[in-house]
Amino acid sequence: MKLSELRPCDNCGGPIVPIFYVVRSSIAVFNADATNQNLGLMKMFRGSLALAETMSSQPEIVKIGGDEDKQLWVEIYLCQNCYIGDVNLALLAEKIGKQDEESEGA
Repeated sequence: MKLSELRPCDNCGGPIVPIFYVVRSSIAVFNADATNQNLGLMKMFRGSLALAETMSSQPEIVKIGGDEDKQLWVEIYLCQNCYIGDVNLALLAEKIGKQDEESEGA
């Protein structure tokens, strides 16, 4: 990570030195067709999930947005105090997303 990429704690705005935490989150979505296929095969194989996943043409039933496009990740920087305290990650992710949109629009 470059020095230019660092920013203060996203929760309290305080310094993040000497040690800080980066929490990454991204949306995850079930693929309905793959899920149905795996569950159907599991039923055919009398509950064997391992066999169903082996025989399935679509063994991965969940797509994680950040795996496909790194811009879908939200990185939350937290100082040590905030990391062990009460933090609402959803609100922070929304706040960071709005800041990123504003900086791109500028």
